[in-house]
Amino acid sequence: MVLRLLAIIISIFFFQQAAANELLISAGGGPQPDSPQTNRTYGIDYSFKKFEKSHRQHIHLGVSYTRVETDTQENNSFHAVSIYPQLNLYPRKQSWGQPYFFVRALGPSYISSNQLGDRHQDNHFAFQAQVGYAARINWQSSEDLVVMVSWKHFSNANLFSDNEGIDMPFVINVGLNF
Repeated sequence: MVLRLLAIIISIFFFQQAAANELLISAGGGPQPDSPQTNRTYGIDYSFKKFEKSHRQHIHLGVSYTRVETDTQENNSFHAVSIYPQLNLYPRKQSWGQPYFFVRALGPSYISSNQLGDRHQDNHFAFQAQVGYAARINWQSSEDLVVMVSWKHFSNANLFSDNEGIDMPFVINVGLNF
């Protein structure tokens, strides 16, 4: 299963045009709601395709790798590989930079463990969700600096019996749109 997912992700990288690239690194964490544990995360995201409905609405498609850790003795980490759609909503067009709201929803994910601390998922399938605010700042003529502040969540959307969500309430992504 993992090898198939990795083969799909690698083929997506090789067969996409380089017209809409965004590469971000992320780090963050915070207390898990309804649990005594605290979660931490870091990872990398790559958006490879962008659809512009207008200058105010963009949809990105991308892949991400996420490492999640918690402060418990057992079941204290997992890796996640996700494919995600992301909706960006811009309030207005600006020349020097653009603030925007973004939502990643229903990004199918493989998680390497179905337990993180006291949080349980029924199997290794989950969805990635992420919501937050961001800004695209004109940095060079062909590149924009991107800074995002968000909340990140993994769960199986109640498709399976065990579905205790795994949350990172504060995540910062920083990278380039080129």
